[in-house]
Amino acid sequence: MTGEAIEVHMAEVAREMRRRSKHGLFDGRPDRRAERYLSACRRLDFRTGAVLLFTRDGGHHSSGWMKNPDYERCWHLSLSPLPPGASRIWMPRAGEEQLAELDKKVSCAWVKAFYGEDLRYVWEESPKSPEGRACNVWHYRVFCNEAWEPIVPRGEVYSTELTELGWRSASQVFEEEGRVIESPVDPS
Repeated sequence: MTGEAIEVHMAEVAREMRRRSKHGLFDGRPDRRAERYLSACRRLDFRTGAVLLFTRDGGHHSSGWMKNPDYERCWHLSLSPLPPGASRIWMPRAGEEQLAELDKKVSCAWVKAFYGEDLRYVWEESPKSPEGRACNVWHYRVFCNEAWEPIVPRGEVYSTELTELGWRSASQVFEEEGRVIESPVDPS
């Protein structure tokens, strides 16, 4: 496949995945609705060797995960390499085999295909959780205002500088309810 043909392919895939992502919102809670939405927003791309997940995420601040209200919602692209032995009908489970990294040129091309003119807003995040590291999942987010237009968030993600009075983190709320949670971000 030529360079131009692969760019056309990636643009078509990105356009279709962006369309699908608009039919839901992922708030980070694992339930049946979220599973259906995530399944509709995932694609194995054998032409480029990538696993793609593109979602609209919301509730980062209101759920208590991020202190700064500018980080409430985002477009979220997750990219990882296809696992060894992946086929159209079978894929190994995360952690069964250590995966190679996705080629940087391929990753950059996918980010450009999804975000285009909004590339300057993209926030790249390396794998954090043990599962994410095992699968080499990288995250590319564009944070948005209430109208889903790209923004450059003011301040730091975990800063309370812009946080409204009385705001409590998810861990504080859960602790009061007698539940203990672990952060999805592994600081090590």
